[in-house]
Amino acid sequence: MKKPSIRSSTRLAARISVCSAMAFVLFWRCIVCSGKYSSCFPLEIKFHPPSFTFAPCSPLSSSSSSCFTSSLNIISNLLTKECGFSSSQVTAVMRRAPLLLRNKSDHTAREVIHLLRDSGFTENKLTTTILRYPLILTLRVDRQLRPKMEFLKKMGLSTQDTANIIFKRPRLLSLSLESCLVPRIFHIETLFGSKDNLCKVLRIVPQLLVSDFEKQVKPKVEFVKNSIGIPEGSTAFARALGAVIGLRFETLEAKIKNLASLGLAEEEIGQILKKDPLAFRYSTKKMKENIDFLTHTAGLESKIVAWNPKILSLSLEKRLKPRFEVFQYLRTYSHVKYLPNLVSFFKLSEQEFLKYSGQVKSNDHTVS
Repeated sequence: MKKPSIRSSTRLAARISVCSAMAFVLFWRCIVCSGKYSSCFPLEIKFHPPSFTFAPCSPLSSSSSSCFTSSLNIISNLLTKECGFSSSQVTAVMRRAPLLLRNKSDHTAREVIHLLRDSGFTENKLTTTILRYPLILTLRVDRQLRPKMEFLKKMGLSTQDTANIIFKRPRLLSLSLESCLVPRIFHIETLFGSKDNLCKVLRIVPQLLVSDFEKQVKPKVEFVKNSIGIPEGSTAFARALGAVIGLRFETLEAKIKNLASLGLAEEEIGQILKKDPLAFRYSTKKMKENIDFLTHTAGLESKIVAWNPKILSLSLEKRLKPRFEVFQYLRTYSHVKYLPNLVSFFKLSEQEFLKYSGQVKSNDHTVS
């Protein structure tokens, strides 16, 4: 048999290359002609295709479509029957975790649900956790979930503490125990001095477990210690760290400048942030309106506001203004045996407040 010459082999390779290029162009032309991506391909490619036609086909083959439908039904039935999910909740889970549709069985997801229930999750917490982080249903119980739960318990956290931490930050279960969680916990324990302090902090700020220590945790610890002046190891320090851990330094600095622009002295700003670090998360508009009302309309001194920063979190229209008007009336017209000061009046529970507001109605006066 005669061996093919080098020239004939070259021609054959060239023909194959041309055919491959034509097939590639035909493929993209089909997409462009469909109209969906036509704007992405402004140049028109002109060539003479071979005389054959394309039969329209669906994106999924019949077998793929069947597998897709089967997986969808399996997970949907599990969530509705086992967890009481509504159809809209099931849709939300599928949208956020399409990886679930690769499972041909609900075995893994069912094991996860049973483990969470056995670990102290109420039905409400179970539903919320799955909606927040549906990929938890794809994690292996024996290799990924149980070892991390046991590790947290060995640190000194109770079963309920562990459940609460996972409920607040379920993503930590997807992190590597050896290369991620163990080093982070070691650094955090070193920072706070003891396992007791570590557990206290994690109960308040579980976000530390999913935050990069060098880039996020350590700089914010220095900020709370130096800029706000709260000593390490205290509950107040943990709460302050939780308030600022997810905020950029630019945001924190802008909040402090905003408080200064409202006429507060540096020590008053420090007092607000020490007593209520969540003030960092209040909107600039809310802070401005509340401080302006409290200091100008209600007549409180700024240092009084600084010592009672919780009133800055109250609704201006639904809480501060209505209660101030009732307080003004009671102080002017009513003979109440005991009337708390204005700050305490703002802080009264709704039930306690109704006792005072009822006296306004009994005297046939209305509060505008």
